[in-house]
Amino acid sequence: PPVLLFDEPLNGLDPEGVLWVRELFRRLAAEGRTVFVSSHLMSEMEHTADELIVIGRGELIAAESVTAFAERGTRPTVTVRTPDLAQLTAALSEEGAAVAPYDDRTLKVTGLSAARIGELAFRHRILLEELTPQTASLEAAFMELTAESPEFLAGDAR
Repeated sequence: PPVLLFDEPLNGLDPEGVLWVRELFRRLAAEGRTVFVSSHLMSEMEHTADELIVIGRGELIAAESVTAFAERGTRPTVTVRTPDLAQLTAALSEEGAAVAPYDDRTLKVTGLSAARIGELAFRHRILLEELTPQTASLEAAFMELTAESPEFLAGDAR
């Protein structure tokens, strides 16, 4: 058939089975078929889907590429570890970055690229022990997008 619909096809599968199903989906799509997958496993959809449709209470919430969906729901964040938290925080704040302490040596920074953070640290002679850009997460974007939707609220006993 030209259109296929799978409902939670990865539930209960071992890793080998998951890989087999992913490959099956790719093969079917390469044959020109439309493959719809209904799933609550956002992390798995990042590896499986090209396009994403989110439906809540019978209404379309989003329909776009997985990459676009993940990127619109989350701000790029960089994890930075340094022994000189105060000086780095001041330098980053002066540049307009949003800086949130994570622990006694680590910051989560939004609003500046990892390259720009590295340049600032170099210019201010601040040692960096880690400088890691965080990739956009489909799951985080989904949680942000559906946070206000009553159907998706945590603890809802319906």
